[in-house]
Amino acid sequence: MENKIYWGSYTSNELANLIKEDPVVVLPVGAYEQHGPHLTLNTDTDIVLEITKEAVGKACSTGIPCALLPPLWLGISEHHMSFSGTITMRQSTLTALVFDILKSLARHGVKKFLVVNGHGGNMAALRYAIDEVGAHCEVEPVLVTYWHLVADLVARLRKSEFGGISHGCELETSLKMHIAPEDVRKDLLRANVVKGNEYWSPEMFASNRVAMYKPYRQLSEYGHVGDPTKATPDFGEAVFKAVVAELAKLITMMQKGDLENENC
Repeated sequence: MENKIYWGSYTSNELANLIKEDPVVVLPVGAYEQHGPHLTLNTDTDIVLEITKEAVGKACSTGIPCALLPPLWLGISEHHMSFSGTITMRQSTLTALVFDILKSLARHGVKKFLVVNGHGGNMAALRYAIDEVGAHCEVEPVLVTYWHLVADLVARLRKSEFGGISHGCELETSLKMHIAPEDVRKDLLRANVVKGNEYWSPEMFASNRVAMYKPYRQLSEYGHVGDPTKATPDFGEAVFKAVVAELAKLITMMQKGDLENENC
């Protein structure tokens, strides 16, 4: 069968044949929310879609059966609603939507799902959704938030201090500079570092000891948190390539049944 990336590019009969090959089906999940004065509202969805598209294509080119679903562009963004343009849904809505999508595919015989998250606010709802799918559909879905795959690389390459990578930050701005530079308003870049304290920080890579709800208006009058002035296309490219490589590896391991192999 021809190597195709997108689930929707197949006919029903072609998908029936693909499912017999035990593919990994990838679902990217983003958000449509404000990212400060310098980034567009499509940032989370755009990044996660480009990453998963490249990763599925990479895995597919090596003969691994896999397919990419359309991205879910709407996420949990209530904490950004005081900034114009943000669109949000309830956690129960996202949970139900992901559950229904994966259950539908499970009814057709799909066994391996990879949900790739591109927005921090989605984490709790997505974790609940895959747990419910696993419990009720006799499958073992996997969830990953893309930046968790490259924490070590980011720590080595970042130029900002702790608190500089959070939202509309050095990392997201750099990724946008790489994949869609036209979406970056370079003349509006400004630092807004919020370090937090020993218990909680909005820093993307913080080891928080507590969880709490914090509207972004309380963290930033601008909408973003972090230091996008340190962003560069080179940093964005390095992170992008590393995430793609890690996701392609993850897809391959899932398809071969090696994800739980201690020797992998």
